[in-house]
Amino acid sequence: MRPLIAFLLLAAIGTAAPAQIIRQPGAASATGDTIFGNPVAEGHRAQAMFEQYRVQHLPTSRVSAPANCDERVGSWCYWYDERPGPTEPKDIADSRSRLIGELDTLARQAPEDRWLSAQRVRYLTEAERPADAVTAAKECRTGGWWCDILIGFALHMAGDDVHSDSTFSVALSRMLPRDRCQWRDISMLVDDDTRQQYRRFGCDDPKRTAFEDRVWAFSRTLFSRPGNDTRTEWYSRMTMSLMLQDAASPHQNGFSDDERELLLRFGWPRWWSRSPGRPSFGRGGRQGGGVDIISAEPVPAYRMVPAGFVLNNPSLSDSANWRLHLPPVIGRYAPAYAKSLTPLEHQKAVFKRGDTALVVMAYDANVTKQLAGAPVDAALIVTPNSGAADYGVIRRNTSRTGVLTAKAPWGPLLMSAEVSAPSKGAVARARYGANPPFSVGTRVTLSDLLFYKPYGSIPTTIEEAAPHAHPTERLRADEKLGVYWESYGTDPQGENIHISLTVVKEVEESGFLRRQAKALKLVREATPVSVAVNDMSARGSSVTQRALELDVSTLRKGSYIVQLEVTVAGQYTVRADHRIEVITP
Repeated sequence: MRPLIAFLLLAAIGTAAPAQIIRQPGAASATGDTIFGNPVAEGHRAQAMFEQYRVQHLPTSRVSAPANCDERVGSWCYWYDERPGPTEPKDIADSRSRLIGELDTLARQAPEDRWLSAQRVRYLTEAERPADAVTAAKECRTGGWWCDILIGFALHMAGDDVHSDSTFSVALSRMLPRDRCQWRDISMLVDDDTRQQYRRFGCDDPKRTAFEDRVWAFSRTLFSRPGNDTRTEWYSRMTMSLMLQDAASPHQNGFSDDERELLLRFGWPRWWSRSPGRPSFGRGGRQGGGVDIISAEPVPAYRMVPAGFVLNNPSLSDSANWRLHLPPVIGRYAPAYAKSLTPLEHQKAVFKRGDTALVVMAYDANVTKQLAGAPVDAALIVTPNSGAADYGVIRRNTSRTGVLTAKAPWGPLLMSAEVSAPSKGAVARARYGANPPFSVGTRVTLSDLLFYKPYGSIPTTIEEAAPHAHPTERLRADEKLGVYWESYGTDPQGENIHISLTVVKEVEESGFLRRQAKALKLVREATPVSVAVNDMSARGSSVTQRALELDVSTLRKGSYIVQLEVTVAGQYTVRADHRIEVITP
């Protein structure tokens, strides 16, 4: 669904003041004699004429507003719709090209003028000429931070978010404290709980800056992508809001505060259309002979900033908390590199190495149709729960199927597994907390379970098991299932261990723990797959590494829980479990 904003262009009625189709800046005169020789005034005139021409030649479309708006901002109705936007008529594109030519000439005559330099960059990006926009921005000579934000904007639109981010940082450092605080202010994008926390800090409080940086760090669509394009998108929207303040546009009454809020939260329109002419009602309820003007932002657009409970403790989040449209959607962002963003099929397991966590992730890009037929970039990112590290630990490769491992400090972690096909603008992602296994008051603890494909011998280390890891949590019923795990804290002198490995049907009931508890309680005795062995722990080490292979051919199609139970003398039984889906051959 694409974001749509509907508003009205109204004709004058009776003695009422006529509504403006476009806002005519004061610097532009209706008569040419007073502006020739003045490049700024000539630029205003040319730009206003183009916007008037654009409105008069917009393509028509029939769009009905929903019964309930997704958001109401003032008298505006915003709703999200991913249907393709209208194709821009060639005569509008040609008219824009002529305007760009005029702005190029005028901006070079007055490179110190802020308005001319901004409009030149604005229309070059609108014409999808990002490289030319970067060149134009670098020709700005206004001084101060104005040129910096134009360059940052153009670089972001060109996809160079590393340099865009650093350029915006320079611009912010040159601003007055009041302006810098306004530019960094994220209160418009966060939920109520996060906003309450945020507003406890004053503008000059370093804790406020740290809070903002943390929010932006966790708001990136891809942790593996250099730079922070979500943050540069925000600064680009701030830049666009300045570009529109004293310039003609299809906006009916100029660029109002409500329109500015919509732009900052959802982006600026990339397409415009109009409904067939018909009577309509204005904001004051007076009927006129106008038409509806529809603006459409880029799609697909995803939630821009995670929910407050995720930002506060991302290591406790699950994949549902990172849903692309998790309500309430306060702000949206449509990354150009993510025309599709789908869940990544994968398998993950965490193992302990002293004070370090070893995260193992296996994936298969071939099972995601959006990634088919194109080179891929796969990455595993593990970042501390604190968010102090901007990017955490990144491991990557270009194989369509494979295993990635990353090490991070032992403790609460957030994992993001990402596979993208840049040539198709397709991304598959899995993001959720990757915490160490939970246990209280026990000497012996367990790692996660890693499922692997049997390969003729039993692995004795994770290094042996990992290359054979199942790339998804789906298993054919005619395949055997290998299960690898580690027990920590076992007696180096050797001790008896009782091991039980059981596969039980997952019961469909809300809440994973409730499903698991009911399944284990009611189905355990009837399960067709169960293995129990008495073992001796590893000697000379406090880590015992084990693997078992299961025959699951008796299982029917469906979802199951594989649960490991380990019992040693002097403590209660410890458990680890992993979900798997059995499919027909």
